[in-house]
Amino acid sequence: MQLIISTRGMTISNTYKDTLTRKFEKLEPLLPHIIETKAVLSKEKHRRTASLTLVAKKHTFHSEETAADLAVAVDLAVTALVRQVRELKDRVKNRKGRGARRTPAPVVSQRPDVAVLQIPLKPMSLEEAVGELGLEPDGVVVFAHASTGAVNVLYRRTDGGLGLIETVA
Repeated sequence: MQLIISTRGMTISNTYKDTLTRKFEKLEPLLPHIIETKAVLSKEKHRRTASLTLVAKKHTFHSEETAADLAVAVDLAVTALVRQVRELKDRVKNRKGRGARRTPAPVVSQRPDVAVLQIPLKPMSLEEAVGELGLEPDGVVVFAHASTGAVNVLYRRTDGGLGLIETVA
């Protein structure tokens, strides 16, 4: 990894350069293909700004933070870079690939005066069901409660709240 440090309106010591190098080396386990890291440190009247750019194999990350103290600004900028790298890794990890299984479409059959919708029963927690409810166009989620195994129905009420129907044996 190549580290480029430039300053505007100030000078920094070699020990501070070593400290910056150690902070950037902590990013290497998160993103092993780092090509170059640029740090632009600037001083204005009563504020210090740290502008950090991280160039990796396929991505470029940038953060810019301002604080009264240079060390605080650098720490905030490094934290922002770590957050950006973690978000990228989470997106890549949670992305569905080409071979991802798709859930089968619900089967709709017509009986006299009744439309029957058959859906697969998935075990999930109440929080996951609330998340699924936002994706459902009809505002109803039928699920097996993960902890009890009972069939539950979560629906959106007319007043905008949520309703839960729990089955009991």
